[in-house]
Amino acid sequence: MVIGLISCIIGVLAYAYRDKLGICDIPLPVLKAKYEKPHSNYLQINGTAVHYCDEGNGPVIVALHGIMDSLHTWDGWVHEIGGCYRIVRMDLPGFGLTGPSAAGDYSKDAFVRFLDQFVTALGISRFTLVGNSLGGAIAWNYALQFPGKVEAMILIDPAGYPMDIPYPLKIATIPVIREFGTMMTPRIIFEMSLKQVLGDPRGITDDMVDRFYELSLRPGNREALPAIMDALAVLNEDPAFSRRIAEIRVPTLLLWGEKDRWIPVAQAAQWRKDLPGIHSIVYPGVGHVPQMEIPVRSADDAHRWLIVQQSSQAGILSGNVLRMVALGLGLLLVILAVGFLVRRYRNKKSF
Repeated sequence: MVIGLISCIIGVLAYAYRDKLGICDIPLPVLKAKYEKPHSNYLQINGTAVHYCDEGNGPVIVALHGIMDSLHTWDGWVHEIGGCYRIVRMDLPGFGLTGPSAAGDYSKDAFVRFLDQFVTALGISRFTLVGNSLGGAIAWNYALQFPGKVEAMILIDPAGYPMDIPYPLKIATIPVIREFGTMMTPRIIFEMSLKQVLGDPRGITDDMVDRFYELSLRPGNREALPAIMDALAVLNEDPAFSRRIAEIRVPTLLLWGEKDRWIPVAQAAQWRKDLPGIHSIVYPGVGHVPQMEIPVRSADDAHRWLIVQQSSQAGILSGNVLRMVALGLGLLLVILAVGFLVRRYRNKKSF
């Protein structure tokens, strides 16, 4: 009797607060109506309809978000520097409106392969690659595999070296709880996570929490998270993964929030040690997502650095052109000299 009464009370409370408890998925059409952007489009990659935005004109920037995030994290950058660049951003498989990978593969190699298929389908052959957190790890691994396609790279609080898995994400690795999380995902978990992710929690808004919470309820996304965390755990325990960072040869800018509670800023020193030529900026009081927390400043820093890179590459190109012109003139002089000597020899021989 008592057990039955308690079950009824729990059932009533669960129904009353179902919008806050994340008991049910939110239908995709409902999410699309709320979270699609004016430039939203979809591209089929290996059976998955990838949600992306392609806007602006100029040199191409391809931007990759982090775990539990979406392409919306780059809204501030698009607003700030979208007039100078063509910015292409997508919801990575397992997140946002894209939803789970049809193949169910969330390994490093699968993400790198997906990114190359994506840019190839859009006809993008050379671009600047930007990545935050998980997106940063995908970015630098892509640059290792396809250095000829990446003109420059901007890494924002990137995953790369061994680290302690943040508590809200570690839950997704605990047996039983991980299965329970696919059936009920309370909104308060996302509010708590954002308080950890942002350097100043006062910047959190209800709309921000709703976006992270509701997009996680896209059908299939909750089931994908444990698989993604399993793949990340494998990389986190593989010492060979971080050793490859020293092999990066693409010009790289490193941006890091000093109050990052998920990937500590102390790792920035290791990046500078392994890549002596890297340029880095640390933001005091900022957390794990500078592109979202301080979009104007982080976008302006990226823009200024890219201008320097473009000038440098233009200088190299000009130098190469001058060398080719000089070589051509030298060859022409040699040909003229040889022709003069041949004619002179023939004239002497005729006498």
